[in-house]
Amino acid sequence: MKKTLIAGLLTLPILFSSPVWADKITDQINEALKAYEEKDYKAALDELKYVTVSLGKLAQAENEKLLPKPLEGWTTVKVDNSGNQMAMSMLGGGTSMKSSYKRGKERVEIEIMANSPMLAMMSMMINNPALAASEKGTEPFRYKRIKGIKKIKNKRTEITLLLAGQIMLKITGNKLKDPAVLEQYLDAMDMKRLKAELL
Repeated sequence: MKKTLIAGLLTLPILFSSPVWADKITDQINEALKAYEEKDYKAALDELKYVTVSLGKLAQAENEKLLPKPLEGWTTVKVDNSGNQMAMSMLGGGTSMKSSYKRGKERVEIEIMANSPMLAMMSMMINNPALAASEKGTEPFRYKRIKGIKKIKNKRTEITLLLAGQIMLKITGNKLKDPAVLEQYLDAMDMKRLKAELL
C-alpha cells in the first residue's frame, strides 16, 4: 500500500503542462511525501488537500477549453468557474462549467455538467417525452441525434441536451432576436471531444 501511494505521488508531476502550477504542485507533493515517510499522516493529508485544490484548478482550466468561442458579433462575458469543482464535490461529485456571451441586450449562457448524480432527474425527463410535454412551455427537442428538451417562457429560451446519459449541456438565450443562434452555438461545439474529455 505504501509503495503504491508513493509511486502514485511521484508520477503526478509529469502530468502537468503549466510550469508555474507544476512547480507548486510538485512542492506540495514532495512535502506530503516527506510527511508520510516521517509518519506524520495529518501533515501529509493537509498537503494533499492543497494538491487536490490545485489539481481542481488545472482541470477546470482544461475543461473550459471545451466551451465555444463567441460567434461573430458576440463577446464573452467573464464567468467565475473557480468554485465549481468544490460545489460539485459537495453535491456528490462530477464536473461543472459555464460560459456566457452577449450582443447588445441579447444574452446566451452555456452550462455543462458531467458525471453528477444530479443528472438523474433530467435524464428521466429527457427520456420520457410525455413527462417533458406535461410542463407548460416545454417540449421534446432533438439536436441532430441528441435527445433533449426545449423550454420557452417570455423572452427566454432554454435547450437542454443529454449526451451519453452522463453529460448535460444546457444553453439558454435571453432577449434573442433570433433563437436560431442557440443552435449556431451548439454547432460551434465539438460534441465528440466533449464526450471524450468528460467521460
